[in-house]
Amino acid sequence: MSAVRFDGRRSAVFVGLSVLCWSSATTRLMAASGKGDVMTWAQAIQAVKADASLRPAIETLVKAARAEVAKGLVRRPHRLADVGKHRTGLDGRSKVLEDEIREAFALAMSDFGACNHLANALPTVAAAAVLSGNAALRKHVIAQLREASTWSPLQRPGWTLYAPGHRLPKDGKDGNWLATGCGVRAIVTTLEIMGDGVEADLRAALDALLAKEIAGVVDDWKSKRPWFVRSDNPITNQWVLPTEGLIRACLHLGVDKRREAYELGVKNVLRALSSHGAAGEFEEGIGYANFTVTSLLHVARAMAAAGDRRAIDHPFLANFPTWAVHHIQPGRMTVNCFDAGHAAVPRTHGHWRSMLGLLVFAGGSDVANWALTHQFDGPTDDLIGLVASVTGKGLGRRTPSLFAAYERAPMVVWRDRWADDATGVWVRGGHRLDQHDHQDRGHVNYIYRGKAILIEAGTPSYSDPDMGVHYASGAGHNVLQVGTFFPKRPYPVQKRADYAGWQRPRGIAPIQIERLDAQGGAVTVDASRCYAETERWQRNVTWTAKALTIQDEVHLKPGKKDVVQFRWHLGTDQPVDVSTEGTSARVRWPDAEIRLEASEPIHVRQYGAPDATVRRSDGPRHTCLAVRSAQPVTTVRLVTRVGPHPSGS
Repeated sequence: MSAVRFDGRRSAVFVGLSVLCWSSATTRLMAASGKGDVMTWAQAIQAVKADASLRPAIETLVKAARAEVAKGLVRRPHRLADVGKHRTGLDGRSKVLEDEIREAFALAMSDFGACNHLANALPTVAAAAVLSGNAALRKHVIAQLREASTWSPLQRPGWTLYAPGHRLPKDGKDGNWLATGCGVRAIVTTLEIMGDGVEADLRAALDALLAKEIAGVVDDWKSKRPWFVRSDNPITNQWVLPTEGLIRACLHLGVDKRREAYELGVKNVLRALSSHGAAGEFEEGIGYANFTVTSLLHVARAMAAAGDRRAIDHPFLANFPTWAVHHIQPGRMTVNCFDAGHAAVPRTHGHWRSMLGLLVFAGGSDVANWALTHQFDGPTDDLIGLVASVTGKGLGRRTPSLFAAYERAPMVVWRDRWADDATGVWVRGGHRLDQHDHQDRGHVNYIYRGKAILIEAGTPSYSDPDMGVHYASGAGHNVLQVGTFFPKRPYPVQKRADYAGWQRPRGIAPIQIERLDAQGGAVTVDASRCYAETERWQRNVTWTAKALTIQDEVHLKPGKKDVVQFRWHLGTDQPVDVSTEGTSARVRWPDAEIRLEASEPIHVRQYGAPDATVRRSDGPRHTCLAVRSAQPVTTVRLVTRVGPHPSGS
């Protein structure tokens, strides 16, 4: 495997290593036909039916569909007292809202929950009905479609009322939102699968609903009603989901008579795709990618099936599978920067397998096809898994590179081999347009032979009272702290403005790459501009498969003198052995040893930190080291060497 060496005098040079030698987009994105064509849903279901090897999987699908039907129909509530009934859910944030807005918010959020559920469940029941010929399954599909035909609009007003003090505009509208895309996906996909199995009067009612949805989304963009249109933010999923609804509704009803609306949708989806990295980097991290890229893939597949490949041939979608797979780290862990939650990812992980399956079905990705087989237990047992199984048989399996550097959503990833007991490193930078990010510029993660050594705190629920202090702030990452830079009080759930404050970008932190190859790497993160107190903070990280060294150099601004502190979040919940003497310290536990050498005397304290990376946030805490200068300083240098415990291998 070739190395990548960048000129050390240049600032922040990145490249997605796996995309350097790719062939044409058409070849990359070929579908099961092998001719670059993309299957319609009806064609995919027939291909599944014709594959004798999939009969056991079909039986599993039918069994799951019967279980879904046994739970009854999802029905729309029309008053607060009914939210939570008929398979709907109540958003917990509604409990702290004023009476004036509580019901509208609860109903609007129940719309999203209901439509999101149907987007996943109803096409599955429809496919099972077609594949099995089961009359009871078909009856349920028709009944649920009739219920959904009354959900107009699919997204009722009120989703912007998530915090006390919020009110709807004078016209009572806050625009189409997530339920729009999910609801249209549920309806249109189900109709495609059912074919002639839906009565004419029901089709007419659903077509009328979809026509209203098109008009509503178009009006939102013309009037700039939703916040994401006013602020021109195509990155957010709140831009993408209504766009998916617009495009798929236009495709279903016929583009020729809705050309202007369709082209508005295409323009919006292309802007969303271009807002992310051309090397496949999703700007909000892998957690949000699972939701948003699912929407992008559904709409790109639908366009391509109709002969319009403008979305599916976009470089972002072509390269996204490799970027996503590069998040898989040794020890069944994933890179979990941004709001990506837990890092643990078992081979049976449903969300990962579903995303990879959709990349195979909709995008014809040979990298996703490889990952399904080599990193996970194959396609899921649901509808996406079935169609991915058919599509995957016509694709190759391409192993991604062991290392890569990305500019958008900046990070460097490395592992010495594709095995669970391998060694892996990831280093985080910072881009000026990052969203859903944390105060994590310069964070270093380290896994040695499958065991987590250096981790981050992760992301719990947004309503967790510790979210802003112990997770999203620098206190939740292996980064610098100067004095009392980080907040000391919990993030109050009722004040959404506080949440918006810590969610904003934390400054540019370019990564300079001196070396990145199969043997290891040497990179420098310049996070000087991320702290008001620093004239300079540079972190140099070097590693091989045997050890990792981090060298930090901090210079405070002229006239500034304060205590400087670094944290090292450890992949253990057990106490560690710490010995400190002057400017040096040694830390040991069964999995590793850390040696610290500083230019000034240091204190090392260990404490239990909340953990949403390896364990659940309400479970045991992991051990964290706080390495502080013994006295206020103007400059400090710290060398941190991490390797196996001397008694180990």
